[in-house]
Amino acid sequence: MRTIRFAMLALAASIAITGCATKKDFYAMGGSRADGTVNMAYDFAQFEQPVVNMDQAKSIAKSKCQVWGYQDAEAFGGKTQHCNQFNGYGTCIAGQVVLQYQCIGNGSDRASVASFTPLPAQAVAATAGALSRDQWKQQQLDKLNAETGLSYDEYQRRYRQIMGQ
Repeated sequence: MRTIRFAMLALAASIAITGCATKKDFYAMGGSRADGTVNMAYDFAQFEQPVVNMDQAKSIAKSKCQVWGYQDAEAFGGKTQHCNQFNGYGTCIAGQVVLQYQCIGNGSDRASVASFTPLPAQAVAATAGALSRDQWKQQQLDKLNAETGLSYDEYQRRYRQIMGQ
């Protein structure tokens, strides 16, 4: 009986120490239409073992590139990891992993297509006259609703970003 309890305690401790495999979805977090690059990212927390689908990242990047007039997207290779939150001991407890994709193909239509990255309210107010916060939000929501090919999760993420949630 005692050995069973010890074995169960040891199993629970080993699971807690190694972390949990967690499915992570990619989202487009910016890029450059002029350079033909798209940055794809996912967030992580301490003790998580992220499980990512690279086909999902390529698919989203490709759709963004196609909006700019390119045919496809190709990963540069490698990744950049940013820590967004440290604990009191200096250990990273929340962060983001970013992969950059290069748009490939013609790209001749890219100058006539709007960017998919929402502008901050201050930048919009400075360039388009004095927009109120509500007018800026409505403008960004109109852009978001006009965009096609977004997954539900990506739409929700952008909606929350615009609404400040």
